[in-house]
Amino acid sequence: MRFNLLSAVSATAVFISLPAGAQETEAAAQGGLEEIVVTGVRQSLERAAEVKRESVQVVDSIVATDIGKLPDPTVAAALQRVPGIQVQNDRNNELSGVRIRGLTDILTTVNGREVITTTGRGFDLQDVPAEALARIDAFKSQTSDQIEGGVAGALDLRLNRPFSFSEPTAVITARDNYATIAEAHNPQFGLLAAGKTDTSIGEIGALINATYSKAENIRSVSNLGERRYSGVAPLNQPGLLIPQVLRNMPDVGDIDRKQANAAIQWQATPELEVYADGLYTHFRSTTGFAGFNPQPFTNDSRISDVTLSDYCFDARVNAQGTNPTLINNADGTVSIQPFTVRRVCELKSARFDNVVINQNSSSEDVTQRNKMIATGFNFVRDRARLNFDVAYQTSRSFLQNFNAEIGQRVPTIFVEMNDDDGPSFTIDPSIPLSSANLSLRNSINQNYTLGEGELLQARLDGEFELGGLFPKLKSGLRFARRESRFQEVRQTNTVQSIGFGNIGTATEANARLVSSLGLSPDFLGVIGEAPRLNGGAEFLGVNPAYLRSERGRNELRALFNLPLSQPSFEPAKEFNAEEPTYAAYVEGAYEIPLGSLMLDGVIGTRVVKTERTIEGFERTGNTFSPVRADTSDVDVLPSATARLQFTESFQTRLAYSRSMRRPDFASLNPTESLTLVGNVFLLNTGTRGNPNLKPQTSDSIDLTAEYYFDSGYAAVTGYYRSIKDRVVTSTTQETIDGLNYLMSSPRNVGSVDLQGVEISAQYFFDFLPGAMSGFGVQGAFTLADSEIKGDDPLAGNPLVGVSKYNYTTGLLYDKFGLSGRLIWTYRSKYINADNTGGVALRPFDAERVNEAYVPTFLTYVRPAGRLDFSIGYDVNDALRVDVGGTNILRNKTASYWGSERVVFQLNGDETIYSIGARMKF
Repeated sequence: MRFNLLSAVSATAVFISLPAGAQETEAAAQGGLEEIVVTGVRQSLERAAEVKRESVQVVDSIVATDIGKLPDPTVAAALQRVPGIQVQNDRNNELSGVRIRGLTDILTTVNGREVITTTGRGFDLQDVPAEALARIDAFKSQTSDQIEGGVAGALDLRLNRPFSFSEPTAVITARDNYATIAEAHNPQFGLLAAGKTDTSIGEIGALINATYSKAENIRSVSNLGERRYSGVAPLNQPGLLIPQVLRNMPDVGDIDRKQANAAIQWQATPELEVYADGLYTHFRSTTGFAGFNPQPFTNDSRISDVTLSDYCFDARVNAQGTNPTLINNADGTVSIQPFTVRRVCELKSARFDNVVINQNSSSEDVTQRNKMIATGFNFVRDRARLNFDVAYQTSRSFLQNFNAEIGQRVPTIFVEMNDDDGPSFTIDPSIPLSSANLSLRNSINQNYTLGEGELLQARLDGEFELGGLFPKLKSGLRFARRESRFQEVRQTNTVQSIGFGNIGTATEANARLVSSLGLSPDFLGVIGEAPRLNGGAEFLGVNPAYLRSERGRNELRALFNLPLSQPSFEPAKEFNAEEPTYAAYVEGAYEIPLGSLMLDGVIGTRVVKTERTIEGFERTGNTFSPVRADTSDVDVLPSATARLQFTESFQTRLAYSRSMRRPDFASLNPTESLTLVGNVFLLNTGTRGNPNLKPQTSDSIDLTAEYYFDSGYAAVTGYYRSIKDRVVTSTTQETIDGLNYLMSSPRNVGSVDLQGVEISAQYFFDFLPGAMSGFGVQGAFTLADSEIKGDDPLAGNPLVGVSKYNYTTGLLYDKFGLSGRLIWTYRSKYINADNTGGVALRPFDAERVNEAYVPTFLTYVRPAGRLDFSIGYDVNDALRVDVGGTNILRNKTASYWGSERVVFQLNGDETIYSIGARMKF
């Protein structure tokens, strides 16, 4: 398959690529190459095509249509147009979760420097607003001079620099973004000032750029939890698959972003340039959930008016009505819980009587800050070039999440399980906004997480022009030192701990009404709208603003007899990591004439040594003992590229590279962390790191063909990637000290094969008369075929998060100062999560009915697309106005359990309309 696919690509071909700007990202970090300021959709696309054409690696770029204006509102939204890249919506109702060729193991750099977020290997793209960027480069293959760490590839976020501007420039941007679900006007502002001047000590340039945005967010969420057997108490009606919990649970909150960056460049002599850069980002999100969630398995609930679907199967069912789990016996053998085989069917609809509604709220408040300073020089004399760059970054993230739950027993609620890919609920309309019967229930939860990271990095790169068949030789050294600290506390206090009963359980008679607790009136509030409840209804819940305030928290702490302060971080949930890395590379370029053709490229090797120490604590009873893990790795990463230029317009290229990815520090943490959950229908949770995880390594081959012409280009790329020791995280149920936990732990899988084809093209109809010649088209298609190998439980399945098909198609216009885009983006279904360790009933292999195994159980996201547009007009040289819209067809994200007929979740993705202006002085 691999060779057939690659040869098919070569047979299709027309291709480009190559050397001159191969190290453009790296050079930008050291003050070498400068951005070219472009304006308009067409010039932006043409500049991106030029970058693609001149790069040594396989790379796709996105170039700002003007200063402070990427073509899309966020980095991830812009990247979704790039072939081979897939994204998905997050709880902030923004596109995120960027994958390059199906993988999230991406190295992110800013102006060529590695950036990190606290204890992770990656960088949260949400932290850098799109309007701060001049360009994004997405590298899909690597050369030896690039920083290691991206098995998937690398993203370089390029900021503006002062020497990019030929004259003093000031730009002010303002935008109003109207979110239709949140019904909110969200402001966005930007300011950039840049200039340069000749002085007695040489030319000096300076730039400062700042951005700010605020957004109110509501993402409607409705889902049906893991299916249990109906033949157990309290329903006692056999043969049905019943969701453990039915949820109306919108994510509600605000998002604030602040960003500032500054740069100074000094051309001290014709040979020497010195520079200094600074970057600051601040991101705060208060997006938490609020729930109106029927719980069918609470005491004394009943079911009636049942309508069955035609989806039925045989399931193994334990005494609790859930999937049986594995038992690790004292003699080292593994058995399975006692079970019976039952025929079960999915519901179309049903009425649940005398059921408890859980109205829980989360007050999540996360603040994330990054600071970076850097300096260096670029020295050029004759045929030699020397670059030095040093940077220091700090990253801090603090999450506060104070949760409380209330609830009430209601006479009846009617549920349709699959109403246009999601559930719908019908209830007496007076109930959702009534507080008369609300009781405090389950627990309060205090969750605090602090992650801190530091990165010191320095690199020295030298280049010498030799001439002849081997025109250039490069080599370099890099040192990086990472330090990370993670602290967390997750404290659960149940209502039973203060003598209260809990509705829906045997202690319900002693439950306490909220009205009897003497809490402040703002304890309760109207929490947004649940669009699937009575066709769209507001409901009462615990007010997230109350839970975020120290006044509100202390009222609840006092009620639960707790200290009036944040609980101390738990030693068993803490780790400290230190990791120095040393890297060296050598890379040579070659140019070989072949008659009228030219073959050129680079060959090189990078050697990396990584040393790592992680320290934490493990608990034995009430005693904490220190735990330490030390590891050391050496990786050799060869790479080679070959480009064959047939004409000025047509070229083909073959690239090979080996890349690696170190596991996240949290995955390497040698300790075990357990968290008790107060809701009786949810499992306790835990995490267990693995200090013996190996780095992932990938061998990749790319074969490309590209053809460029005056009005556009067409390109096709075939790729194959073999990944060893890929790290995946899975869950299993375990009994620890007599309690059941859903434990999450990482492991290395044997191997994963990933192969596919990417096709992209753009074309402007220059041959048409007058204004019609401004029209153009753009498109990209990706086929990503992945398979997990070996004896892993997921063997034979594609990688989680990878759609097999992904395409973008669009209509463009750019003429007479008017420009616009109408873009449709689509991706096919993909695996969203591995839920094998959960409680859900599922089909099994009849030949293995008595075997101690747990059948694989996955959730999938259904195929979906979105339509976006933007229109801009240059009123004059100084003023540009524009309007735009994202997800204007109001498409949703829908997912299912195992079979397409078993609904899991429906998310209402936001539709945003914007109007903005840019003033340039």
